[in-house]
Amino acid sequence: MVLTGFRFSPTDEEVIEILSQKVSGNTSMAAFDFIIQKNIYDFEPQELHGSESTIGLNKNERYYYCRRESDSREVMGRGWWKATSHVKAVSSPNGEVMGYKRPLTFHRFKDNIQGNRKGAIKTDWIMHEYGLQSIHTVPFFSFFFIYLPSNSLLSPSFSLSGL
Repeated sequence: MVLTGFRFSPTDEEVIEILSQKVSGNTSMAAFDFIIQKNIYDFEPQELHGSESTIGLNKNERYYYCRRESDSREVMGRGWWKATSHVKAVSSPNGEVMGYKRPLTFHRFKDNIQGNRKGAIKTDWIMHEYGLQSIHTVPFFSFFFIYLPSNSLLSPSFSLSGL
């Protein structure tokens, strides 16, 4: 149950701690039932929005756990999440590296042709991927924060299928 007035806005360090608790099987994580475990690579970002509880979240943001089976960031042959900068180490207050954070944006294949990245359409969707280590052994769990910036001209349910 989420308390009235609750707003989920964790720091990077808190996200890594939440992911660590999830991976270790901590059952007290049930309080965070708005963080959905789903294969986000089976859906375009706008398809992810609208089907889950939004209590404690802004309308344009969602949080997910995803068990990654590969390093591919392709989304069902319709696009891919492209890294927009380098991996950032997330450190504890004493300087110990706890995990990492990587920012990405969603790009749609031109003319819906899988693999046609030349002339691809960059969307406004942004994703932050969090992990417990920078070099993965597959499979691994990641934590994702996916959102549409408030200044975007798109609504969360906007479909890119006609592009």
